[in-house]
Amino acid sequence: MSRYAALCCALLAAPASAETMLFDFGNTARQTAGNWNNIVPATTDLFAVFDADGTILPGVTLSITDTFFQTGEPSQIGSEAPAGDAAGYPVDATDDYFFGHSGPFAGADDNPYGEVRLSGLNPATAYNFTFFSARNGVTDNRDTMYTASGANSLNGVAVTSNNNTEVLHLGGVFPDANGDIFVGVEAGPGNDNGNEFYYINLMQVDAVPEPSSVMLALAATALTFPRRRGA
Repeated sequence: MSRYAALCCALLAAPASAETMLFDFGNTARQTAGNWNNIVPATTDLFAVFDADGTILPGVTLSITDTFFQTGEPSQIGSEAPAGDAAGYPVDATDDYFFGHSGPFAGADDNPYGEVRLSGLNPATAYNFTFFSARNGVTDNRDTMYTASGANSLNGVAVTSNNNTEVLHLGGVFPDANGDIFVGVEAGPGNDNGNEFYYINLMQVDAVPEPSSVMLALAATALTFPRRRGA
C-alpha cells in the first residue's frame, strides 16, 4: 500500500473533531460543575457558551425566548441514578429541571410551551441534539416533546416519568440563515397529567464534522508527497 493510500485510510478511520455543548437546566443551588453551561431561573441570555473542553465558542449565545415556570426555584425530583443511555451524565444535571404546564399552577399563568434559542452557529454545519428529561416519583404519563428548528425542523417525544435511562436524539438540524436554532419544549401527545407538565433537565449539542474537511486534509497532504518519476 502506498504512503498516500495508507494516509487516506488513517484519516477516514479517525474521528473528526467536533465541538460539544452541554447545558444544565435547573435549580440555582444545584448547578453542574465542570464544563457545563448552567441555565437557572434568573437566566434570560447566556452570552458566553463554552464547549465540553472548556473553550469559549466565539459568537455563540443562548437565549430563553419563551419562559418556563418562573415562580420560585424548580424542584430537584429528577433522576438521582442515571444509567443506560444516560449513564454518562452527572446527577447534578439529571436531578433538577426546568418545567412548564397547561393552565394556572402555583401562582403562575398558563405556560404550555417553553423555548430557547442558540445563536451564532454555523449555517453550513449540522447539529445533533440529545435531551434528557425526568420527573421521578409519579404514576402518570408526563412525556415531553422537543422540537429543534432552524433551516429544517425535527421533533421527538422523550420518556419523562420515572426515567433514569432514556434519552432523546434529534440528529442533523441546520441553523437558519441567521445562525439560529430554536428548541421548543411542550407536553407530548401521550401526556395525561392534569397540568400537562413537561420538563427539560439537560441538553447536549454536538456539531457534526463536515465530510469536506477530511477531503481537504487529504488533498493538502497529497501535495506534500514527492511524485515518482516515470522510468
